[in-house]
Amino acid sequence: MEGWIKLHRKLQDNPLWTSEKFTRGQAWIDLILLANHEYGYFYCRDHKIEVKRGQVGWSHLRLSQRWCWSRSKVKKFIEDLEKEQQVKQQKSKSMTMITIVNYEEYQKKEQQKDNRKATEEQQNDTNKKKKEEKEKYLFFIKTLNEITGKKCRGNETVKSKLLERIKEGYTGRDFKIAITNAFKDDYHKENNYKYLTPEFFTRQDKLDKWLNAAPPEKPKKKPVNLPPIDMKKEAEARTKRETGII
Repeated sequence: MEGWIKLHRKLQDNPLWTSEKFTRGQAWIDLILLANHEYGYFYCRDHKIEVKRGQVGWSHLRLSQRWCWSRSKVKKFIEDLEKEQQVKQQKSKSMTMITIVNYEEYQKKEQQKDNRKATEEQQNDTNKKKKEEKEKYLFFIKTLNEITGKKCRGNETVKSKLLERIKEGYTGRDFKIAITNAFKDDYHKENNYKYLTPEFFTRQDKLDKWLNAAPPEKPKKKPVNLPPIDMKKEAEARTKRETGII
């Protein structure tokens, strides 16, 4: 018979599951439910016991108490399963580790679900990255157009070069400074800013040049040269004003 049913591990906490003495079939299902679904560990007599996926780190004593069996019955049951190649035992002084042989087969649906979840998470990460890249690209084009007054659109080549510069450590602020400095330059003013394109600023040499360019100096006001004052004439004019003589 083929097919699947789902048994949630919470079934183990249901009083109906442990209210009576276990049957052999119930004990077998219980072992699968008790098996670790991921790596874990615990300490026993000051020793760290590692439990891998598909392993049951329970002693025969604990299983006998859980199943309401004698320890000898548990021992024989596990040995029978081992003969049928359903489980493997690893015995030590402190405990017995039981490995479910076909655990991955029993958990195939769960594994498929985990794989699907991992794929979805990876796809979400990819979509998020693409969205962030697009936002950075649009910010660059918007900044260039606002400063220069142009209506540039760019293309995939520009976008690729921009992302390369960003990976190298350049920021949106760096691009803004470079565009601003180039826009204020007399050479570009004289050429009507025709060279200030998205391709221009995604070139590393141009970006470095204008990012580190000093802003143009403001023209200094020329001093006003006043004629020298003739002190003699100034004294005579002041005397005439004081005496009322025009």
